Amino acid sequence: MADSIDTLKCPACGEEMTKVFIADKGINIDVCANNCGGIFFDSREFQQCSSSNNEIWEIKQLLENKNFMPIDESQTRICPACNTPMVKTKSFGVQIDTCNNCGGIFLDNNEFDKIRDQIKKQKRKTEVHENKYKDIDLHDFCKDALDENKKFDALSNLADRLNRGTYINPRYPLASLFRLFF
Repeated sequence: MADSIDTLKCPACGEEMTKVFIADKGINIDVCANNCGGIFFDSREFQQCSSSNNEIWEIKQLLENKNFMPIDESQTRICPACNTPMVKTKSFGVQIDTCNNCGGIFLDNNEFDKIRDQIKKQKRKTEVHENKYKDIDLHDFCKDALDENKKFDALSNLADRLNRGTYINPRYPLASLFRLFF
C-alpha cells in the first residue's frame, strides 16, 4: 500500500496522528505526537527507516521531552490505513502490531528505538563473527584438524584394546602402551 496522505487515527489511543516527512527517505511517517507516542509505518516504510544508519531525527525531535499516556497493549488494534484488525507479532524481542492486509506496522512509544538497538547489536555480532575468521590460514586449520583426528584415533584405539582385555604390564606401563600403538 502506498504512503497515505490522509490524516490517520492512532490505533492505540484513537487520537489524530501527525505526518512527519523523512527527507532523506522521501516518505511520511505517522506519529501520535500528542497522546501516546506511537508510530505507524505504511508498507515498506519500516524497512526503509530501520535499516538506516542515521537516526530519524525528525521523529526524535517531535517526540523528545514529552510524557505520553500509558496504553493497554493487549487490546486488538485496527489498522489506520485499511481498517483491518492488526495482529500482534514479535520482532527483535519487541511485540509489534502488524496489518496482514496492507503491511502496515504500528509501534508503541520507544519500541522503534528498541528494535533499532537490537538491529545494531545483531550487525555488530555479524561483523565480529566475520572478522574472527578473516585471518585464518585454511592450510593450518586443516593440518590442526588432522592432528587432532590422529590423536583421537590413537586414544580410541587404546580404549578399544583396553576394553578387549589387552594386557598392560603394571611394572612397565609405558612399554606396554608403546607396544599397543607400534
